[in-house]
Amino acid sequence: MVWNLVPIALLGVVGLGLNFLIAKWWGAPALGVFNLVTIAYFVFAVVGAWGIQYSALRSVAERPDDRDHVAATVVGALVPNIVLAAISTLAFLALRPVFAALHGSDEVGQGMSWAALGLFCFAINKVLFGVVNGLRRMRAFAVYTSLRYVLIAVGVLIARAADVSRAQLGGIWTFVEATMLLVLLVELLATVRIRRCVGWTRWARTHLAYGARGVTATLAYEINTKLDVWMLGAAGVSTGQVGIYSLAAGLNEGATQLSVVVQNNVNPIIARSLADGRPGEVEALVKRTRRWFVPALAGACVFGAIIYPRVIPWVIGDHSFHAATWPFAILMAGLALASPYLPFSQMLLMADRPAWHTVFMLLVVAVNFIANLALIPLWGLSGAAAAMALAVISAAILIRAFSRSRAGVRL
Repeated sequence: MVWNLVPIALLGVVGLGLNFLIAKWWGAPALGVFNLVTIAYFVFAVVGAWGIQYSALRSVAERPDDRDHVAATVVGALVPNIVLAAISTLAFLALRPVFAALHGSDEVGQGMSWAALGLFCFAINKVLFGVVNGLRRMRAFAVYTSLRYVLIAVGVLIARAADVSRAQLGGIWTFVEATMLLVLLVELLATVRIRRCVGWTRWARTHLAYGARGVTATLAYEINTKLDVWMLGAAGVSTGQVGIYSLAAGLNEGATQLSVVVQNNVNPIIARSLADGRPGEVEALVKRTRRWFVPALAGACVFGAIIYPRVIPWVIGDHSFHAATWPFAILMAGLALASPYLPFSQMLLMADRPAWHTVFMLLVVAVNFIANLALIPLWGLSGAAAAMALAVISAAILIRAFSRSRAGVRL
């Protein structure tokens, strides 16, 4: 857990730095364009991964010491993953004019061109990270996650040195994920005996079936995290205002990563305990985790909401970013209220209930979409934040109910 807090610290520095430096060096409209490109990039990467990363994680975690099992599982995951990643990348490129027209910006389409190769690599990296997680190589997981954030920082500096246009900033993702793919392939060859992959075709079918039941949920999750920013752009809000809000949304997503660290550590334990028919162990783990996680995240949310208006505009050197003070406070309130359930949002996936996880996520996205549709015209940036907060709180209520009824675990 401690090792995996290191990338969170880096995310805080790099995530802030990425948004701050783009806003400072290229302006708020550039930040808006970059984030609109990034939303499409993450969504199509989900399709390319097809949810196979979760199937690989769960399968590897069940028998991590059986080398033949691990090799067959991993190869069975990667073969269809590579094909799907290529198809998703081609669709991403083909739909550039549609996204450019939707957001009224040709620069969005250009940015997607620069990010396309990164998308292909990112979809494969998702599965490779799932393998590392399933093997419970958590220190290695922390190192590779940290490296990703370091590469983002390096990519921004290279973009500045090369004096690229704001339409070319999507190329940062290509630089980051292509480099990560090379590193993770070395990790794969060092830890998995690929040649011992007898029966991988059966696992390929298993992973595809699991993904087919769960990819909609993963896609819904990615859409849900960016839906507020996307709907602001689609509602005709200027790219400058979208950029201002996207900084607050990015900080909110960074705070959410605290729960992701915990989730990454408990997921393999939950998967193994549920596979062995021991839900009581999962419930005990949940109680132990909450004792320290809830006050820690709630405290961080309160602290962040207080310092935002005092620090963010000053660091960027642009007082227009004060406009996101209340939206950011609303986002932090939503996280604090949902904190007891955030690390366990993938309980249904670990219980081999991907279809029910899909139902869960679609309900959350529906809440988010309807709330954004209703509140953005009324309150603008604050309306988008309120919609996201409502979605997070709804997710907490729903995962509690679904975990008990479908996984036999009382949260």
